[in-house]
Amino acid sequence: MALTAARRHVRVLVPLALLILVGSLVAGIVTTGPRKPPAMLGASGTTDGGLGRINGVIPVEADGWTPPTAAAALDKPPVGEMHRVRILVEFTATGSDGITFDPSRYSVSALGAAKWKPVWAAPGPAVVRQGQSIDATLVFELPDRAVDLTLELPGSPGLSLGAGHHRPK
Repeated sequence: MALTAARRHVRVLVPLALLILVGSLVAGIVTTGPRKPPAMLGASGTTDGGLGRINGVIPVEADGWTPPTAAAALDKPPVGEMHRVRILVEFTATGSDGITFDPSRYSVSALGAAKWKPVWAAPGPAVVRQGQSIDATLVFELPDRAVDLTLELPGSPGLSLGAGHHRPK
């Protein structure tokens, strides 16, 4: 008799648990605010202290670019299904505190994927004063088939990389 009561509880509890789980997922989706899209490739987007704009997204293999000084991080080729992409970014300080540029604060992300940090960058950390601009080069190792990539900027929805980052065929 105790076994029958236990089976009845299981028949009630399992669907109830599933209903609660599905309800929680639906509530999470409904209450989550919409993702603010990144600025389109070539358009300016906000960042902490100013504006950023991508002026180029170039697969390193496409133009044979090498850094002005030797870089140990770039000595070996990328592993697996990865390739190197050079992102040319212009930052203009509009805020009174300017922009604190630190390459370690930037990353590239994809929907539902990990984030990738730069493997090489120039210039190094710097402060851009109000009214001034700085041109930065960030080199990332990104998946060959990645889509919807965004350069993440501090305090911003980011800048879209477009589709130009793929390797030439």
